Amino acid sequence: MKNYQRDIDDIQSINVIPKILNVISESTGLGFVAVARVTTDKWLTCGVLDNLNFGLLPGDELKVESTICHEVRQAKQLVVIDDVGTDAYYRDHHTPKIYGFKSYISVPIFRNNGNFFGTLCALDPKPNKLDNSKVVGMFTLYAELISFHLDAIETLREKNKEITTKNHQLATYDFVSSHDLQEPLRKIQMFCSLIREKETQKLTEPVKGYFNKIESAAKRMRHILKDLLEYSEVKELSDRYKFTNLSKVILRTKDRLANEITTSKATLLTEDLYSLKIIPSQIEQLFYCLLMNSITFRSLDRKLVIKIANTIGKGQDFGFEDPESQITYCEIIIRDNGKGFDAVHNEKIFGMFQQLEPSADERSTGIGLAISKRIVENHQGKIIASGVRNKGATFKIYLPIEE
Repeated sequence: MKNYQRDIDDIQSINVIPKILNVISESTGLGFVAVARVTTDKWLTCGVLDNLNFGLLPGDELKVESTICHEVRQAKQLVVIDDVGTDAYYRDHHTPKIYGFKSYISVPIFRNNGNFFGTLCALDPKPNKLDNSKVVGMFTLYAELISFHLDAIETLREKNKEITTKNHQLATYDFVSSHDLQEPLRKIQMFCSLIREKETQKLTEPVKGYFNKIESAAKRMRHILKDLLEYSEVKELSDRYKFTNLSKVILRTKDRLANEITTSKATLLTEDLYSLKIIPSQIEQLFYCLLMNSITFRSLDRKLVIKIANTIGKGQDFGFEDPESQITYCEIIIRDNGKGFDAVHNEKIFGMFQQLEPSADERSTGIGLAISKRIVENHQGKIIASGVRNKGATFKIYLPIEE
């Protein structure tokens, strides 16, 4: 048995329906106006304006044979009655007697594929002048508008279904690809270790050097695959948003980077940070990528200092144009005194596999900043990079605040 709740919900989701019903009532004087889903055995209220106190609400049902909409469905033509009492056909019809109306109009609503959905109908206990081009044209236009919205909803539903299917396929592909690609890398590393262990006395120094390069390349490839998987997994998870203090997220990030911070002798200077509605795991990954970038590209001429600050303001305060100018943002600034980069690379730096200079760290894959940008955009925010060669880099993150 078909569940018609989705049809009711679809009509209820169309914001203009109440306005359409109200305009019809005010323009014609008809006290009851409705959008009905009509099938061979169902008449269901989907949207209604009831000034006659019939008591019908969305989801309520009438016996379909008791309605004229049933005949509209069969004939696929509109019905207009100015006055039941003077109408040769409808003065003895059972429907006006059941519902007590004198004037009535019902216009069919067809879907884009030609299927009959239901009717836009209205009635009143008083006679009314409805059978004219102005009223019929208005009803026909509104019926077509409702049909357009229903088709748009269905198209969006199908697109979302396709996206869900593709996302599932991609997730499966990511898992399989990651596993299938990592497995041979693990074997390369394993066999290199076995050869080193069992044949070390036979290996010449140049050969040992080759093995070092093979192992280093395999490790780097594993890090690249890990970062690619993380990049592909960044998506909006609306149910994961939580009101979270950014200072606590920074502390967790520092714990993850404890060894790197100690080894690089970096100093982190952090202001008290605000609490925002975010996806905590993603923002932690964002901070991890940006701090790791500062550590990786630190200058060897001076001690690395990373400063983290934040402020809140309107988009216009940060130089954003409409429509972003009136949105309230939290600006998070991460600034270091590392190697920096030239201004021409401000945008390029966020590209996949973009490294402005080689890094000795095999964990540096050139994907971290691409992940950072994707996380920020996933939060409907912005990230801007700027740098000065041999002086340092600055990353400004703008996350919107719900008001």
